[in-house]
Amino acid sequence: MAHIARTIEIDRSPEEIFDYITDLDRLTEWATMVKETRDLDQRPIQPGTTFSQTVKAAGSVDIDCDWHVKELERPRHVHYEATAPGGGEMQMSQTVTGLDGGRSRVEIDLDYEVPGGILGQIADRLVFEGQNEKEADTSLANLKRILEGAVSDTPRH
Repeated sequence: MAHIARTIEIDRSPEEIFDYITDLDRLTEWATMVKETRDLDQRPIQPGTTFSQTVKAAGSVDIDCDWHVKELERPRHVHYEATAPGGGEMQMSQTVTGLDGGRSRVEIDLDYEVPGGILGQIADRLVFEGQNEKEADTSLANLKRILEGAVSDTPRH
């Protein structure tokens, strides 16, 4: 399995960040790999929530995934698992830790296995992995820009 781990500090409270990143209707605002979220069976998400997404791998390959919320400790941690046609699997954890001065650290860990066995793994190392790492960096930069640019008392949906 390939692994991507990224961390960023954001000048917002853990609650504000966690509410935003777990509002799956808003993922396309900041998560560049997400093209569409659908079939979301409950809001706000809870352990057991299921949904489907179309995600972009390597910047151009659309993959439909079925997700399941495995763990949720509001406002600190959420863990998702997904399957994709052809045997692809993903696990993603998002952890928000409060820091001094109203800041928070956001950590995203993503483990994924592309379909196609050994050929899929080779393609991932040669093509997908670097692009997916760039997408993760861009997504976190978007998250920071949006949340630090937002007024802290902005109403939530």
